[in-house]
Amino acid sequence: MDEERILNAEASRYLDEAAFVSSLVSNKERETGKLSDSAHMYPCSKSEVDQMADLLKKAKDAAKDAAEETFAERYNTLQGIVDWSLKRHKAWQWTLVLAALLGAAILYLVQLKQQDDILQARVDREQVAEWKIIRVNSVDFDSCPAEQSADDYAMRLASAERYKTYKLIDLKSRALKDTAQYAALRADYDSLNAMGFRQIHEVALADLDDHVSNQELWSTLLYVYMGFLLVLIPIYIITGYPRGYTITRRNNRRGCLNIFRKVGMAVAMFCLGASVASTLLPDYVVRNTDADGKTTENKEHKWLTGLLIVLRLILMVVGAVLLCLVASIVMTVESIGGLIDMFRKCK
Repeated sequence: MDEERILNAEASRYLDEAAFVSSLVSNKERETGKLSDSAHMYPCSKSEVDQMADLLKKAKDAAKDAAEETFAERYNTLQGIVDWSLKRHKAWQWTLVLAALLGAAILYLVQLKQQDDILQARVDREQVAEWKIIRVNSVDFDSCPAEQSADDYAMRLASAERYKTYKLIDLKSRALKDTAQYAALRADYDSLNAMGFRQIHEVALADLDDHVSNQELWSTLLYVYMGFLLVLIPIYIITGYPRGYTITRRNNRRGCLNIFRKVGMAVAMFCLGASVASTLLPDYVVRNTDADGKTTENKEHKWLTGLLIVLRLILMVVGAVLLCLVASIVMTVESIGGLIDMFRKCK
């Protein structure tokens, strides 16, 4: 055995060089000649793979006894690393793709609701545009209510009088709550209070125009993000078959991204799981059946059931949003990395 090792001494030196080609090998490992982790042998670039392959060819040519057990084992291990590094591997994940599809579906549903909001905003604007000219009275600051009522909000667009009252109540409420801005808000109150029909009509139309614009902008942002996710999915899949050395390089550089993905997915799945598990909890309504078979409910703790439903919905929404957000960020980063690698190969 010792004689065979002596015969393969020169070839073994080539194998030693090949094992230390990767840029993952630290200076300390090069000085000691020992690798602290076998994963450090994996090359991170095409040039490193070519260099390792060339050293393995030299080792094979220099070997006096290629069948010697120790030499053959080391050679096959390093050759396997070279072969793996040159092959393409599936690196994209179904979980991220499904999360992105879920995000696109949620955005589509939100977009449908947003179209209704835009239509309602336009109807409100038309209603304000058709206001009849009436006398608009002023409201003394001291006699003006300090809080809005449900009727004030619901009827604010019925006439210039109701809209002015709604705006004045809002200004007084803010002035009383924000003492630092009291003087400025009080000045705004007095300025609005002095306005007649034409000026109030212009203010209302400007407010409704802004509202319509904001609704349309939000709708556009939803469309853009939904389209972004749908375009991102095929790009993520296409760029998700990198060569082995690219995977090694990415794994060495994206530690924070992996932590973000794992923690984000774990929190999202916890929220969704907790939401589903909460359906197994009993409601807090006590039902009693009398002798006649009539069932009555004790509503003393019924609010707890309502609270449980709200928490369930919050957990579901947070989980779904977080899942989609994590998926879109991770897929974007990995797709950009994949496109950069493809661009470099085309140069």
